[in-house]
Amino acid sequence: MRRATNAVVMTVWALVVAVAYVVILAPIVVLIFSSFDGGEVFRFPPRSYSLRWYEAAIRSQEYRSSLGVSALLATVAALVSVVVGTLAAYALARGRFRGSEVVATILLAPLALPLIVWAIALLQIYAWLGISGSFPGLFIAHATITIPFSVRIMTANFSQLDPNLVAAAVSLGARPSVAFRRVTLPLVASGLVLSAAISFLVSFNDVIVSSFIAGARWITFPVRLYSELRSEGVDPITVAIGAAIVAVILILGLAGERLFKWSRQL
Repeated sequence: MRRATNAVVMTVWALVVAVAYVVILAPIVVLIFSSFDGGEVFRFPPRSYSLRWYEAAIRSQEYRSSLGVSALLATVAALVSVVVGTLAAYALARGRFRGSEVVATILLAPLALPLIVWAIALLQIYAWLGISGSFPGLFIAHATITIPFSVRIMTANFSQLDPNLVAAAVSLGARPSVAFRRVTLPLVASGLVLSAAISFLVSFNDVIVSSFIAGARWITFPVRLYSELRSEGVDPITVAIGAAIVAVILILGLAGERLFKWSRQL
């Protein structure tokens, strides 16, 4: 009786997992296959196969420009997030100072509050400072929403690190800065890579904050895509670009999981 019950439970659980995978992967499959359709409009399943929309995406100055802005912005935001987040996480995980809980709460606050709230607040501040619509303003906004991810990931990495390893290096004559650079950082290298990847993706995919902050000169790809969808509907060029981005993310994600076991650090 017990074996039969366990078999039923396992069967139901397997069905739930299978349905979850279908729900998650079905949009990706539809997007990728539809990007190779040779028709004039978005449709699935494809009735003919062609690379015409990938070629059109490469030739489109507007999309190339917005992709360049998003890539540049996400790269800068990721670099700053990793540096600031790593230092803050190290202080929170290893330091013992009054008010550390308050500092942690402030650093992680953007994870809990809706992005629309941050966007409206930043818009008001930027209007007062006169930097609304500028790249520095857009960068600060993206750093604000990406640093908490880096802090969260690196805090988990530093908390799992054996402090005796650093103490051993110091006892052998290494200065704290040298021990941090040559012992601590190599041991949390996978966390650094994961922090950079997550920060890059969060910045690259942001629509809400960028819609409020970005000016006419610094239009990111998600904002341009959202504008095109609202005005002209689903453009096959955006489908092709989206499929390419999804494919790159999947490849990098699988590589990161295989090399660094990213899922165990989240």
